[in-house]
Amino acid sequence: MIAWTSVQSETTNETLLEALQNCQHIESDYGRLVCYDNLSKAQQESATAQSSQAAINEDVSTKQTAAIENNRTVTKQLPVLVADLDEAGFKYSVGRMDLLGHEFDAMLVSLGHRVNVADFSLSNQPDIFFNVFAQIRSQFDVEELSTRNNRGGALINTDFTVGGELVQIRPDWQWRLSYRHRSTHLGDEFLIENQEYLDKRLNLSYETLKFLAFKSLGQWDIYGGGGFITRMEPSGLHQFQWQAGGQYKVSGFPDFTPVLGMDLAAWAEADRNLNVTLRAGIEINKWFNRPVNIFLEYQEGHSPYGQFFTEDFNYFGLSVYNHW
Repeated sequence: MIAWTSVQSETTNETLLEALQNCQHIESDYGRLVCYDNLSKAQQESATAQSSQAAINEDVSTKQTAAIENNRTVTKQLPVLVADLDEAGFKYSVGRMDLLGHEFDAMLVSLGHRVNVADFSLSNQPDIFFNVFAQIRSQFDVEELSTRNNRGGALINTDFTVGGELVQIRPDWQWRLSYRHRSTHLGDEFLIENQEYLDKRLNLSYETLKFLAFKSLGQWDIYGGGGFITRMEPSGLHQFQWQAGGQYKVSGFPDFTPVLGMDLAAWAEADRNLNVTLRAGIEINKWFNRPVNIFLEYQEGHSPYGQFFTEDFNYFGLSVYNHW
């Protein structure tokens, strides 16, 4: 690259010298001035073009570097589980919720992130990656906003999750072993409107050790695993949880990819009834640094939010996700 730049510079200098000599041979004073003026303009345009090309090259290089770093980060995590409610990322959803015998307009908001902090090399085995993650997810009752004191909606519940995980990307399958803490907190507006929960309120928090296996089968991905609650408050909760699911991405649409996802979850504390989450929509792979998903979403079973894990629940809405 340096050698080519040097040769290019020498060629430019020789061309400039010849042009100056040609201008000097013009007998007319006016003609020489015009020649020098045109030569000066040509040099300025050349300098501007080189500067623009250098800026373009720098921008391309920056994007390529970012893409490489992004790819390295992604390959140190399990692929995004499309329909998993516990997947760390940004989510905004609006729809209709049926909870505690009432159906109402609802808004779901979630913000989370996963970061790689350490890699462990093994002889003759793929590396094991250590990641940390956190997530905050809240549910709001946005029915009759005009009559509420809080125009942002009545906060029903907020769940806080933080933890760490070990991930190994093997040639034929992948696995993740995670340990996470979760605590739940009822919203003030919910307690004001449902004062019986001042007595029924639970300070629900627990830690879970969970193993999950993931395998790609062409355009299909399948996964499954289970968790064991190591500490809980209140005490006496059932300790085993189960999860399985699958997802499908339609090939041949690089910018707007159709995506389907289904997640099945069960907890013995909720009489082992399945919680089903279905999502269908598109993944937008242009305009943004990370894919953005727009889904129609349906949740059915016992509530996956807060202390309502024994309550019948369903939700249908339009959701936007970005697993940044």
